[in-house]
Amino acid sequence: MINQAAICSVRVAAAHEGVAELVVTLAHSNGGRSVVALDHLAASALLSACAANTPEQLIGESWSKVRDALGVSFNRFSDQQSDPETRQHNLNPE
Repeated sequence: MINQAAICSVRVAAAHEGVAELVVTLAHSNGGRSVVALDHLAASALLSACAANTPEQLIGESWSKVRDALGVSFNRFSDQQSDPETRQHNLNPE
């Protein structure tokens, strides 16, 4: 069975040069915990994907949404993101 981790806590922290980031803790089914820091772009993507208005509303959401939000942040650096048509497709895959 695949480990179905979920967000169990969320906090806002200061990152490099005082920029805010969202820090989520994932609880794994085996009792383990993982802490993941999200920059502003990943945090916005996560809040949007979870239809959350506040960080507290993220509690209970799947780790896969955190993974996908990190991907949104990472992909802003890819060459294909400079193409508006590709960028639109990546945001709204069919």
